[in-house]
Amino acid sequence: MSLLGSLFIISGTLPVPLQAGDDCTTLRVDPRLLAQAAEVWAVAGGEDNPIWPGWNVGDTPLLFYFPGEQEILVNHPTPPEGFEPYAGPLSFPGWKISLRNGETLFRADGQNTSTDVGGIETLVVADTLSNLRQNLLMWGLSDRPAVEKEDALGYSMLAANPYDQMGMILHEAFHVQQFQWGSGKAGNESALLTYPALSVTNNTGFALEADALAEALTAANEEAVWMAALRWLAIRKHRRAELDGQAIGYEDGTEFNEGLAKYTEWRLAQVVEGREPSPSMAWVRGFHGYDDMAFQREALIESMRGYLTGERIVNNDPYGTAPVRFRLYWSGMAIGGMLDVIYPEWKERMMAPGTTLTSLVEEALVPSQEDLDAAFSEVIARPGYEAIVVQKTKLQEAGRRIALETVESILHGEGTLLTMDYSGWSGGGVGFAFTPFGITRVDEDRTIYGQVPVAANFGSTGEVRQTRAVPLLHDAKQSVIHFRLSGSITEEQLAQALGVARLTAEVLPDVSFELPGASAQVKNAVVRLASGEITIELR
Repeated sequence: MSLLGSLFIISGTLPVPLQAGDDCTTLRVDPRLLAQAAEVWAVAGGEDNPIWPGWNVGDTPLLFYFPGEQEILVNHPTPPEGFEPYAGPLSFPGWKISLRNGETLFRADGQNTSTDVGGIETLVVADTLSNLRQNLLMWGLSDRPAVEKEDALGYSMLAANPYDQMGMILHEAFHVQQFQWGSGKAGNESALLTYPALSVTNNTGFALEADALAEALTAANEEAVWMAALRWLAIRKHRRAELDGQAIGYEDGTEFNEGLAKYTEWRLAQVVEGREPSPSMAWVRGFHGYDDMAFQREALIESMRGYLTGERIVNNDPYGTAPVRFRLYWSGMAIGGMLDVIYPEWKERMMAPGTTLTSLVEEALVPSQEDLDAAFSEVIARPGYEAIVVQKTKLQEAGRRIALETVESILHGEGTLLTMDYSGWSGGGVGFAFTPFGITRVDEDRTIYGQVPVAANFGSTGEVRQTRAVPLLHDAKQSVIHFRLSGSITEEQLAQALGVARLTAEVLPDVSFELPGASAQVKNAVVRLASGEITIELR
């Protein structure tokens, strides 16, 4: 019996789905989320926003959702069809609240993001249980032994941290503002396809940056912040010396987009200190006021260090692009906090074309090359430097081995192999729908996509789409795509799925099928099944 299954038995009850109806008085979304969002709005709403001057978070509509159960829309000027005014007992000053029961815009868990609602970019926040379910699924997918996972499942993991929740709400609201600013400075996710995720120099450099940034954020005086900033800049310049422009541009763009949003969380933990909370916050589990927010800032610094050093693992994958992308959230946060001291006007400059967080630090410091060389020499002379290099070398070796083992499991694992061969297709390149948290570069020709179901698009010719998340291998040199289906498919089953009497070597004008683990809709292809492999050859 699975561990998750035993949890339900211990509780003595079975999970019963909530029933959707037309009741406009009952909140199925966790009302504590609304209280936390209202608290954020009280801090960052208005023209004198202490988080980011010129940004009034009160202008942003909010959509709270519980997948398939209920949506709550707040402060939207024209709620779409199906939303009705909330008629229950809760109220928040200045808030217009509507709700819709049943179908929701988002069916997936944990989608804390923004989306277009009735033509207006709207902040989206998932219900507390939805976020918890997503976290538990990722925890369950870990390859650690069940006993270790059970030991790690403490109550702190199950209970939502209200301070983190408020930071997340502010973070996503800032993305809505970035969308409105429309600066176009976000990183191009395709750069991850060639980013050197396993580079020893690069990963060592990020670990060293973590130390310098932590020193800057905890420095006792301004002079110490400046010295830590100089060490950080020296490390970054040395690390980036081996990166190409595309990789550097990706880092700068992601620090702008995600790093600045994460910075708002850091800033929130500063500006609320000493503030009187609203009475509704007394009902929120774990909330104990704002008398001293040092604990939250310390937690953010600890997380920053963990993700930049690689001690904290993202999506159970220390080798692919998940840690590459996520650490830029935290480096951006820390650089912003450092700039608050060495360049207080930095936010006025940040939106200008070509301006990056790194360039602003350089503007503030104006260091000579001698200054940078001396600072870097000081860093690598510190105890522990060689140990970091050894650690990152082992990471590189393990990552390369795991990537090759994954290729082997795709090509020779269980279940029927589905191969898309577009080597004879004259339609151009293939496009992929993927998550930037699920890319593993095998070599300059081969890439593995994972974490979510992936789609491969061939323009007007059609597409093939995974219906479950399994590793997908793309070999650009051979112009082929491989992934495994769920179970073994017979020739009779394939012919039935294609709607033909039997398989032939003829070109089919329209290939459309649903198989366990995949669907396809392409034109002009030959479909074969041999030795446990379905090949769809585009013509």
